[in-house]
Amino acid sequence: MVSPATQPATPTDQASKIVRRELRDFLRSHDQRRRQLPRSILVGLIVGLVAVAFRLSLLEAERFRYFLVALAREHPWWAPALPVLLGTCGAAIAVYLVRRVAPEASGSGIPQVKAVLHDTRRMRRRVLPVKFFGGIAGIGGGLVLGREGPTIHMGAAIGQMVSGWVSCTPRERRTLIAAGAGAGLAAAFNAPLAGLVFVLEEVQRDFSPAVFTATLVASAVADVTTRLLLGQLPVFHVTTNAIPSLVALPVALVVGA
Repeated sequence: MVSPATQPATPTDQASKIVRRELRDFLRSHDQRRRQLPRSILVGLIVGLVAVAFRLSLLEAERFRYFLVALAREHPWWAPALPVLLGTCGAAIAVYLVRRVAPEASGSGIPQVKAVLHDTRRMRRRVLPVKFFGGIAGIGGGLVLGREGPTIHMGAAIGQMVSGWVSCTPRERRTLIAAGAGAGLAAAFNAPLAGLVFVLEEVQRDFSPAVFTATLVASAVADVTTRLLLGQLPVFHVTTNAIPSLVALPVALVVGA
């Protein structure tokens, strides 16, 4: 006789095990999303506030730089050196902060965030202040740089910072980092859906419900925070040019050739 312990599993037993496993995975995923919701809201709120402060600081630095340029036009004998000096000092400050304080803050920010999510590079808390003040010094000094990459990098650093405040698994930590990066893009461009797609297709490449929900919530909160503090104005102001007449088509053909 065959003992019950050695009897082969029937199809009913196998189906029961599959159902129990799927139910357990569903409950675990549901519990994870429930825990991540307030964390994602907090990440989006902080990212939005930091993005607003970063943008306003760059606007003030830009006004000061334009003031120096106007001063150089009024006093061509000595004032033209002031914008050059501003750019040199800004670049020197940014380089010093990156090399001495946080070397992992170098670069545009997007490749660095992807490396952190793939556990090939670390990101300390000091990345956030170094990226913030180094970006103001470099971009405000007149370097040909954008604020989108630094905002994404700072958003990822904020996500990691929030993950350190609570008890979470390594997977949840990576989810918050990715959500912070998406919130940074959303705050920089006022485009929450772009932040979501950016994380799903470029940064995390994970279409799981936890990543989707956390990134969407963080991006939406960051976008709302930015719009509440800066208004509903577009990020980029594009001037409308007059449409040339059909008579200009031969000229366009010659220029294009």
